[in-house]
Amino acid sequence: MKISICIITYNHQQYIAQTLDAVLQQQYNFDAEIIIGEDLSTDDTRKICADYAAKHPEKIKLLPAEKNLGMMHNFLRTYKACSGKYIAFCEGDDYWTDPFKLQKQVDFLEANPGYSACFHNAIIKNERKDEQWEWIMHEKGLPKDSFDTIDVLGPWFIASPSFMFVNYPDFVLPDWYFNCSYGDLPFMLLLSLRGNFKYLDDVMAVYRLHDTGMTTVHKAYDKIMVMVYIYASFDIYTKYKYHEAIRKAVIYEVDRHSSPQIAAAPKQKQSLIASVKKYLTR
Repeated sequence: MKISICIITYNHQQYIAQTLDAVLQQQYNFDAEIIIGEDLSTDDTRKICADYAAKHPEKIKLLPAEKNLGMMHNFLRTYKACSGKYIAFCEGDDYWTDPFKLQKQVDFLEANPGYSACFHNAIIKNERKDEQWEWIMHEKGLPKDSFDTIDVLGPWFIASPSFMFVNYPDFVLPDWYFNCSYGDLPFMLLLSLRGNFKYLDDVMAVYRLHDTGMTTVHKAYDKIMVMVYIYASFDIYTKYKYHEAIRKAVIYEVDRHSSPQIAAAPKQKQSLIASVKKYLTR
């Protein structure tokens, strides 16, 4: 199998059909499989996925959860079910816009085996209730087209539906990974240790922001603690090789997500945030 398309979904009934239609419209000259991890949604997401799987049994493998697993466990079981040489991410509320997206990325990775992943430009579409807008993530492009671990430790620049990576048979996720609140950043950090990421400037996906997405669930204090855990764990895992870049990354996250909510938070939370920042700025 050349490529697996890894889709995780939960309560995405208003989005998942568009996601699957866009995946099925891809044109390529290799074998592909679509693996859907459906996490016991409380809406019609599972029914929609089951209908698509019944119509396309040769392409789609549906993994219906018997109980709600949560995003990380749902991702891990779906990822482990992927058998392709390469894996492409697309969550159930995002979608692809270029029918040749997969072909372009596979062509690059096949021709450049030293790279561990390939990503591309995307549209960020905000559909939150109080603010709606969309913009091209890298409207002016990026200053280079090859990125390493230090780059991935910087401010966010890789939209998850743009990401395709090599499915290394010996790629083992460390124990600390399973305690992360979400998996894309630590997964990319770990993968970057295997090789650089290639950037394609083509706009080929839409990354949605909405009121029930993880970017809304984790914010302020919770977001800071999630990021501190990821960065501190990666720092230890890499034996402090990237410590200075990680220190800067944590300071950036503390400054970025500090808000009036933290100022109004219980004193122990305020104290913990202050201690983290004080330690990192010594």
